Amino acid sequence: MSEPPSKGMRVELSLQDKIKLIKESEMFPKSTLKMLSEKYEVGKSTIRDIVRKK
Repeated sequence: MSEPPSKGMRVELSLQDKIKLIKESEMFPKSTLKMLSEKYEVGKSTIRDIVRKK
């Protein structure tokens, strides 16, 4: 039997990182979700949720 694919580790950003992420998205509106997700090493949906809930 084969094992199901393992999911990635859960990453939680600190409050300081979330604040920096929000400020960066406001200062550079052209920055894409992909660029921010690679920089902070989280998924694009996580970036989208943080920016929306600011």
